[in-house]
Amino acid sequence: MASATKEKLIKKKEKEEQLQSKSLGNFHNLELLCKADDRQKKTLEKIIKQKPDLARSLNIYADGVKYYIARQQQRDKLLAGKDIPLMEVSEEELSQPTLPLITTNRQMIRQNKFDILSPRLLSESLENKNKRYINPNNYTPFANRQKVTIPALNPTLNYNRDRNLPKLKFNYYVGSGNNGELVKRILQKRDQYWTAVPQSFQYKHFIWQQSYFGMDFNRLTPSESYYVRVMYNFFEFHKNITSKTGLSQSLLQYYNNIERTFDIIPLVFIFNFKTQDWVRDVQQFTEFYQANNPLGQTNMKTSLEFDFYLSNLVGTKVNYNGIKTYKLQETLMSNSQYLWLLKPADWNRGEGVHVFSTLEEVEALIKSYYYGKGNYECKEFVIQKYIERPLLLSGRKFDIRCWVLISQDMQYFLFKEAYIRTSGTTFSLDNKDRYIHLTNNAVQKNAQNYGQFEDGNQLSLKRFQQLLDQQETVYNFRKEGWPVIKEVVKITMNSTRLNKRNRKYGMQLLGYDFMIDENLKLWLIEVNANPCLEESSNLLKMLIPRMLDDAFLLTLDRVFTPEVIHGQLLPKYKVDEYEDQENMWEPLGFCN
Repeated sequence: MASATKEKLIKKKEKEEQLQSKSLGNFHNLELLCKADDRQKKTLEKIIKQKPDLARSLNIYADGVKYYIARQQQRDKLLAGKDIPLMEVSEEELSQPTLPLITTNRQMIRQNKFDILSPRLLSESLENKNKRYINPNNYTPFANRQKVTIPALNPTLNYNRDRNLPKLKFNYYVGSGNNGELVKRILQKRDQYWTAVPQSFQYKHFIWQQSYFGMDFNRLTPSESYYVRVMYNFFEFHKNITSKTGLSQSLLQYYNNIERTFDIIPLVFIFNFKTQDWVRDVQQFTEFYQANNPLGQTNMKTSLEFDFYLSNLVGTKVNYNGIKTYKLQETLMSNSQYLWLLKPADWNRGEGVHVFSTLEEVEALIKSYYYGKGNYECKEFVIQKYIERPLLLSGRKFDIRCWVLISQDMQYFLFKEAYIRTSGTTFSLDNKDRYIHLTNNAVQKNAQNYGQFEDGNQLSLKRFQQLLDQQETVYNFRKEGWPVIKEVVKITMNSTRLNKRNRKYGMQLLGYDFMIDENLKLWLIEVNANPCLEESSNLLKMLIPRMLDDAFLLTLDRVFTPEVIHGQLLPKYKVDEYEDQENMWEPLGFCN
């Protein structure tokens, strides 16, 4: 048994030696590939012994190289008309196929049964080709061995770049809602440089939406190329002042003093049921509510009772030190009522805002929103003291809407015109009807007496001053109120960082709402991230288009088409008492 196994091993070894010897013998191009390098030659022999099949492939490769050199020399000879000695290659070697660049050796052997570009066919092909491209009168046969000039296959083109090449345009997308059609009309004036695209289009340079959800702020990066830049109409951290909780928290952290903070905005308590601090906050409010209740009601509920989940999340740290000794300003109080406002933190357009006077009312409201009232659910609220003694116009409540713009350079501007929003119902503290206390257009437009006293329940600042004079209110709003508004805007912009990550090419339009009390003190009520653009009166049909167009001149046009003087090219939206070429945005400063 052992002898049989030994005999098989001997036969196997002999067979391998025969195969290696045969491989080396068949590899006739060893000298060609290795030239005079003995070391390389020995290495290649060793490899062929280990892999005999490699000899066949290397032979084919070397034959292809020899044939390629021979064919190139033949081509040069035919084109130049000179006798160049060819490489010594036999007819048998010339008839061997070349090594393809893509197909394998076996595919090449099966496909190329003959040489499609032999020297004779190459000569005839070149000759026939030149007959087509060269004037027959000047054509000289190759047999005469005279040099000929072959014309360029890609002649230069003479064209006017500005006239012949299409001009690139920037793409913009405007989302639906909040009068997006007006924004489109403003941008269509720039149709020489801009074109509208759908939301599904991948490459958008400017996006205007009613919410910042879905915006990838990582795309806001600096670029020298205008066509790579991307601009949004929101800043990443705008909620630091545009949410009801964010505004009060930013001011409290900025001043670190409740007296100074609540001299700008009415007193605020924050209930965030998503953090572990809500138990402390609820207790803080109930204690203040009881201590400052002027009515002294003893049969009412004295505490708020919630069985909500207690989270482990830590809330934003704000300083409420001194709240127990804080005294409400006199215009926030009256002798007949004790009114507060409940506001969901992130809602706008007056949604979810309620006037209440007792702890029973606010407890029921919070529970209904916490567990989902209708289609709504909210777990973060602001409780704010109601201004019980506001300045009235013809016995009705009003507020002031101002527009503020933040540019790509973090410079902020105040629009030179604002408008007054009025209630259509006579003011009364004894009635908690929302149409009496909320002057938002989104609320008032549903009232029965909407537009009865003013077009769209709105007034210009000029008409507002006239009504003040008629009711003998000694107050020059432009001289006394407007400077205060500018100062408050500066304070809010300095209270936080809206662009913490230094994104490029952002912009945002903000709506600031102010109220005036009967002592003629201005109060900031809130800041809106997406102010209403509805042209609900003739006044707003005049102001809003001009406001948007001038805003785009300071932002969009400076980022994407800075070399174009749009102010002189575009038709202007006329506003009474302002020049057409005047930009109505007044610069106030730069954000932190």
